[in-house]
Amino acid sequence: MSTTLAPSLLPAAIGRVSTGVDRETAPFRYPEELKPAFLKTRDIVFRDGRRVTPSEVWEFMTVEAPRRFPNSFATSTHLGGHPTDPGFLAAIKSRYLSLTLKDRLAEERKKGAPIVLVQGGQSYEPYFAAGAIPLRPGLVMGWARGQREGLNRRQSDVRSSEILEAGRRTISIEACNQIAAHAALDEGIVEVDLIAPYLCLRCSDMAYLVETHRNKSRDIPRLLVDHPISRNNQESAVEYLAEGLHKLVDRITAITGRKVADDDLRAEIKLQNYARKLSRELVHLWWAAKIPPLNGTGLGIAYTSRDFNGDTTSTIGVLEEALEETKERIRNGVRGGGLAENPKRIFVSGSCVGPNSFQLERSGAVTVARDDNWSSLCVEVDETGNPYRALAKGIISFPYELPTVERAKWTAEQIRQSRADGAIFMYNWGCNYQTGVARLLADTVKKETGIATLTLEVGELGRGQGSEQTTNRIESFLEIL
Repeated sequence: MSTTLAPSLLPAAIGRVSTGVDRETAPFRYPEELKPAFLKTRDIVFRDGRRVTPSEVWEFMTVEAPRRFPNSFATSTHLGGHPTDPGFLAAIKSRYLSLTLKDRLAEERKKGAPIVLVQGGQSYEPYFAAGAIPLRPGLVMGWARGQREGLNRRQSDVRSSEILEAGRRTISIEACNQIAAHAALDEGIVEVDLIAPYLCLRCSDMAYLVETHRNKSRDIPRLLVDHPISRNNQESAVEYLAEGLHKLVDRITAITGRKVADDDLRAEIKLQNYARKLSRELVHLWWAAKIPPLNGTGLGIAYTSRDFNGDTTSTIGVLEEALEETKERIRNGVRGGGLAENPKRIFVSGSCVGPNSFQLERSGAVTVARDDNWSSLCVEVDETGNPYRALAKGIISFPYELPTVERAKWTAEQIRQSRADGAIFMYNWGCNYQTGVARLLADTVKKETGIATLTLEVGELGRGQGSEQTTNRIESFLEIL
């Protein structure tokens, strides 16, 4: 049975979107016309074997979620987040996993699964294999913001700012917006059982933020996995990082009380390799398609294999459906909802932030990749031999973490493969590492590919609304293209 649905459903789904003045219009609702096809899709299956039927997902996404999380269904000129391609059925399930994360975390923690604050760049096999649920700062912040339900988009942004400002007052105004996740822990808004990121991995602030917890009244356990910067001796670097991964697994199992054999870690590597393979196939199909089958938000589903929304099995099932649906769209010549006939293709570099897809597509462009998300998905981890060494080798080879010129050359190759027309390097205020490398990377990419580049510092991490200044600069850049 075909699941390809016409983008003509788009206007009915989101209503009229205003121009000029940023005002919210009628909340988004999934069109009832989607329901028959959606109910023919597969159940969502979780790691523990629990199943959720399409009917249950539809009920949640059309009745419960709009009531509890109205900010995720808001529409206005400067807002993204709401589905601009509602006919992409796999995306409904992906949003379900995102919106139910808060509830699932509470349930899993009651069952004894520790919640671990990590960093955005590393591979998650050690955490899941040891029985933990890893959350990068963005997901911790979303979890914290979601503790107050019923907020509209503006109220949600205000709540985010309140938590962020609490972090700035107690830690530093110069740190990046990741301090919001740490402030959420300090304030007791959410609870984690361990803070265990890798150091020296894409982010100069993470070690500093973790260390601030040494002097807090709420002494949250910490473990820092040291990612080696110097790789003059590759073998020594692998051994060093592998030892750190052993300590990480031992620290988590001290909480869970479970034993993790090498075969358990290999099984997790194999599972996440499969997820990464699905993501790569989806992205490469999109890049090669004559007509872009998904918009930028839809293509973003490929990156869910990076953090899994707290559950690997359910995310993989949704990715499989997304891949099938994308292939069908390509066969039928369906263009992603909201896209111009020949959108300008934008490759995005930098950590944590990127252009608002909704605004980008209104201006006749589309994001083809985010290198911070894409980097770790491009690496296949060896499924044989010592799993700790295999993971260490994989992590050390992440393109995003290479010396800047090497990273830039890899980025240039991805730009050629994706047929990007321009590149935007965005970094968040306070991100010392990305601030330092932005210009060198952009200049190297321009030299290697000949395309136009833009570097842009923003302060919008964690906000649902982009600033008008950022929007204007991006639109001006698109005019050059």
